[in-house]
Amino acid sequence: MNSDIRDGILHLDGEITVKTVHGSAYRRFVQLSGGDIKAVDLSAVSRADSACLSLLFSVLRRNGSRPELRHMPPAVADLAELYEVREWICLLYTSDAADDLTRGD
Repeated sequence: MNSDIRDGILHLDGEITVKTVHGSAYRRFVQLSGGDIKAVDLSAVSRADSACLSLLFSVLRRNGSRPELRHMPPAVADLAELYEVREWICLLYTSDAADDLTRGD
């Protein structure tokens, strides 16, 4: 997992799984996610599991401004449904895909 912030957007890329979110990668994420974030861009995420969902909720807790989620991987949307937190994710996911999440597509 890699993270970077550009123009107020937190960009996450690579694999974001329980096997990859650790050590320096996690510390960097925590450091970057503590600022004023307008959006979280997941377009470069190649693989994601519940660790990714956990990181997204961490961003929410640390940022009162409710950053927008961009390009959420389907696996994360599926987990949000499974864990019954889809509504929380839909509040943040401002892409057209939010309609798909709401309908359950």
